Amino acid sequence: SFNRGMWIQSMRNVGWIGALYTLVLLFILPLQIILRYTGEVNENGMYTEKLKTLFEVVGSLQFLFMFTVPVVLAIFLFRYIQTKSAADYIHSLPISRGVLFWQNVLLGIVSLVLPVIISAIVLFLIKDSVNVDDLYTIKLILRWAIDTIIFNIFVFSGAVFAGMFTGMSILQGAFIYILFILPAALIQFFIMNVKFYWYGFATTYYSGKNLQDLVPFIHIIDLLDSGKESYISLVIYAIVACVLCFIAFIAYRKRSLEIATHAIAFNWLKPIFIYGLTTCSLLLWGMYFGEIKDSFKWLIFGYVFGSLLGYILGHMILAKTWRVFNKWKGYLLFVAAVIIIGIGLKVDVFGHSSYLPNQENIQSVYFDEDDYSLTDNPKSHDPENGDYYRPPYYYSDKNTVNFIRALHKQIIKDQPNISKREIQSGDAREITFAYNLKNDKKVVRQYAIREADYKAFYKRIIETPEYKKHSFYILEPDNENMRYVKEVQINAMYKSGEPIVIKDPNKIEDLKQAIRKSIQNQTYEDTQSNQQSWSSIDFMDGNGRSVDSIPFEKSYKEVEKWLKHEKMFEDARVMPEDVSNIVVLKNKDHEILHNAWVDTPSILTKRKGALTIKDSKQINYFLSHTTIQEQGDYIVVFRYKNSSPEVQMFDANMIPTELKEKLK
Repeated sequence: SFNRGMWIQSMRNVGWIGALYTLVLLFILPLQIILRYTGEVNENGMYTEKLKTLFEVVGSLQFLFMFTVPVVLAIFLFRYIQTKSAADYIHSLPISRGVLFWQNVLLGIVSLVLPVIISAIVLFLIKDSVNVDDLYTIKLILRWAIDTIIFNIFVFSGAVFAGMFTGMSILQGAFIYILFILPAALIQFFIMNVKFYWYGFATTYYSGKNLQDLVPFIHIIDLLDSGKESYISLVIYAIVACVLCFIAFIAYRKRSLEIATHAIAFNWLKPIFIYGLTTCSLLLWGMYFGEIKDSFKWLIFGYVFGSLLGYILGHMILAKTWRVFNKWKGYLLFVAAVIIIGIGLKVDVFGHSSYLPNQENIQSVYFDEDDYSLTDNPKSHDPENGDYYRPPYYYSDKNTVNFIRALHKQIIKDQPNISKREIQSGDAREITFAYNLKNDKKVVRQYAIREADYKAFYKRIIETPEYKKHSFYILEPDNENMRYVKEVQINAMYKSGEPIVIKDPNKIEDLKQAIRKSIQNQTYEDTQSNQQSWSSIDFMDGNGRSVDSIPFEKSYKEVEKWLKHEKMFEDARVMPEDVSNIVVLKNKDHEILHNAWVDTPSILTKRKGALTIKDSKQINYFLSHTTIQEQGDYIVVFRYKNSSPEVQMFDANMIPTELKEKLK
């Protein structure tokens, strides 16, 4: 099964690729290690950290060549089947197609494996010449070599597979990358379109649900960057590579010689190509116009435009001419099928929009504005470097679950129409419900609502003990991240000087208890007051990194009491003596707070009717009732002694009665 003449001929065609790849790998790894980790150690100690994986060394270039060199190699090896003269000549020789195919595949694999082995040997030889002891081990070299070889062969097999179904080299290169991206892209396109049909569809949840793992480019890079063991993934990629090669071999034996220079090699594949391209184009342009205009009408326009573009483009690629405008029967059948599917989605035959789990079937429920934690991967976090994982919390208390479900039920009933502009301006918010049912199923829904329309529901939820208990994850007794906390820093706003530092474990625990009690005593109205916090309470690890941060709210009376007892209160908040004076004036035209006021507050203080206050009691009153809002009845400028002036808005009910007469 080996033909020496064909082997030599193929080596002349692609040998330069293997040689060039060898030089590239030697430059990327051994040479870079020699340049970086030999010679004298510099003062900042850059040669101190050992490598977790050899992909840390110019990893971006390694990945670039991993996904390009095998593709170029496959294109050149099988270039002869994409040109008529070469295909006729090679296949007229007394050599079976099986020998031709497997010999080229073997040569491709050798061209990818030898450069890696040579680089691995050089890495082993220079291992003891670097400054850092055990910068990398023999195990790391072997892991790098095995990973690189298997993934190179996987990409090469995919490129060979793609080449068997087309008669053009340029399409062979395009098809392999499309093949890798297509599954995740189709799912993403479908998800982004379904949200226009099903009310409450959790778009961001399903979009973030490990779709990247379906894209080999992203999955392989994440896998190699992590430096973690990946034996199962390696086996899977190796099996897939073998399957792709076997299917490519069958296709090679069955493809006609006359198909060279044609876009698609098999007639049965042509309608799949045309309608697949039309479907992708329809979903892509529908998603684009629907998202940009946030309108169902524009969604339909995107469907029409995208389907026409995809259908015409597909026929042009197959026919290699623009004269394809007489082939409308297939498009009309496609449109009919799309209309039927669209009506089914719009009618919601599956009852997705109106579905609400029965109360007795709910085991627990997740309720939050952020749904990232639902799809967050714990393995992607590194606590030792300050990247702490926070698992999603599911409420299980019967009352809390009932209140959350009641809110969900009302939203389904109302189905409020919220625009993107309202969400971006903060007038509305997105919330997520995720139910764990007793039958081990999960139901996830996402909505955009105006919280002001559901205050009564929010009040019941927020004031439940369970909700308050888990408002701040860092305070949970069973929180694993708490073991990293070594000190607490309290940074007061608008106050000069160093922050308060607490390192005594007993005091840290007492402060946590005070915060927990303050949270339990908070009312819903306290959370909606827009009052600016006194300071931030930062829980730090032993390396000066923040594990979590909690605001010291003005409604936290228990925290205030504890700080006073520890004689820290005056350092934990801005005091009247930190303020030179404040200027108050009536906002007669109900202007909105803008940057010009913040940058140059003198614009306000020079206005007619502006009242300057220096009395410490009145200053303390304003400090204690400071609110963060864009519009109000009164404007207040705080002039701090050791900080830039600050502009705030106050409502009429916030201003003391004795000052209202002076501010007319």
